[in-house]
Order: sequence, then C-alpha cells, then structure tokens
Amino acid sequence: MRSGKSARWTGWARWVLGLGVAVLSVWLLARNVEWTATLAALRSADYRWVALAVLAIIATFFTRTARWQALLWHTHVPARPAMTALLVGQVVNLALPMRSGDVVRAMWIASENDAGAPEALGSIAVEKVWDLLALLLCGLILLVWVPLPDWFARSTEGTALALLVGGGVLWAGLHWQETLFRWAGRLLARFPAGWDRTLLPLLRRLTNGLEGIRRPGVSGRALLWTMLTWGLGALANWAVMAAFSIPLAVAALFLLAALMVGGTVPTPGRLGLFEGICVLSLGLFGIPGDQALAVGLVLHGVVMGPPLIGAALLVLWPRSNPRRR
Repeated sequence: MRSGKSARWTGWARWVLGLGVAVLSVWLLARNVEWTATLAALRSADYRWVALAVLAIIATFFTRTARWQALLWHTHVPARPAMTALLVGQVVNLALPMRSGDVVRAMWIASENDAGAPEALGSIAVEKVWDLLALLLCGLILLVWVPLPDWFARSTEGTALALLVGGGVLWAGLHWQETLFRWAGRLLARFPAGWDRTLLPLLRRLTNGLEGIRRPGVSGRALLWTMLTWGLGALANWAVMAAFSIPLAVAALFLLAALMVGGTVPTPGRLGLFEGICVLSLGLFGIPGDQALAVGLVLHGVVMGPPLIGAALLVLWPRSNPRRR
C-alpha cells in the first residue's frame, strides 16, 4: 500500500516538475519575442509545404512500425496492433514525463498479441540504441557540413561515448548472459521464497527482446527503417521551414538532432520547450526569433497532431475479430 502511494507521489512530482519547466519556457519565450511579427510570419506562410511535412510525419508511422516489427523478431506482430501500440505510447509520452509511454506501449502490445511485455520492453530499449546511433550520425554530418559551436562538438562526443559504453555493456551482458543468470539465481535464492521463480523468467524474456541487436538480419532491417525514419523527420522540418521561405537543409537536420535531445526533458506535450529549442537552434543560422518561433509553433502542431489523430482512429476504428483487453 505504501509503495503504491509512493509511486503516485513520484508520478505527481514528475508531472509538476515537467509543468514547471513548460511554464518557465513559455515565460522566457513570451518575454523575448515580438508577437506581432510572429503572427505576421504565420499569416504569410505557404501552408502547402506544411501539408508535405504532415505527410512525412505520417510516413514515419509506417517506418517506425516496420522497425519495431523487425525488433520483435521472436514473435509475429501484425502492422496494425504494432502501429496502434506505438502511437498510443507516443501520445502518452507527450502527456506524461519520464518516457511512461514506452511502458504503456509494451503493455498494450502484450494485451493485443502473443508478444510479452518484457520482450517488448527489450525491443524498445534496442530501438533507443538505434536512435542514438542515428543521432550520432547526424552530429557527425553537421560537424563536417558547417561550423558549429564547441558545445555541439562536445555533445556529439558525449553521444559517441554513451553509445560506445552502453553498447559495450549490452553486448557483454548478452554474450555472458548464462553466467549472469546463474549469479542472479544464486542472489535471488537468498531472498524470500519465490523471488527467483518469478524474476528470472521475466529477466530471460527481457533478454530475449534485447537479443535482436545481435542478429544481423534484424539489425540490417532496423538500420534501414531507422535511416528512413530520421530522413522523413528531417524532411518534415525542412518543409515547415520552406513554408516560411527558409529552406535550409543543414538547419533542418540540426533542428532534428536538437529536438531529439530536448525530448528527454520531462514537459507535458513539450509545451514551450519545443518552441524554445526551435528559436535557439534556428538562431544559430541567423533566423530571427519571431520567424523561428513561428516555425516552432507550426512544427509542434505537425509533430503532435498526426499521432494524436492516428492513435484515436486506430483505437476507435472497428476491426474484424477484435480481441477483448
């Protein structure tokens, strides 16, 4: 009972912290931006380019679903349940802090199909490794492409170090998993009866989900779908910027990387933080703050709107042979 109350208080504390970050971001933007110029930029935008950006974001639903299906190598998951779980998880991540949507996604797919939640969580962890690799590649391309501040170079080095250390630990753990499981069994045997029989099977299933990173066929498909997903994300950024007559490919790629990193900060819907990242990022390329804010507002709607609508349609749209949760 006490642990349940503690979890609820922790959840509320995270949400309040995220809300505070959002309020601070909005206040900083409102204080430093000329809103009349921002509104003028919004009125003069060519929204045909925004339509292209929306199509690019919708296309990422399919590439991300295909990647997750590849990472769920241990079981066959049809496209619709996988896409539904993915979009529902994304919507939850927008509303709640600390990547709560990843857990929801794993539980959702477990209730829809034979894929277990531990295996799904393992595949989601591998998915993050691929996104981190794509982020590193973006950073390296940008450093070669255009002069950037020293902090960006240090951030790219930090990403490389995190990927190297995390990937090394993951590979070592999978390589010596049987030895680690024996040690874990001996350790859990010292706890109250039943812990080893309960936790060890869950850990093995989680490891089964992580195993996809060591399978060449799975990794090849995951790499392909990751590159397509990030390419479509950069295209969406570029199209929204083109709507405001600033079609800078390098700025679109930089903004993609910056928003990826900024997405780790817990704010409800990334309100204020998303726009702030756009203003700061585009400012590095000489784009005025009012115009950059207009780009951020439109891009925020492009990124958030389709997943919300898509999740609602997939959840509510009738299916043949529906399964009861």
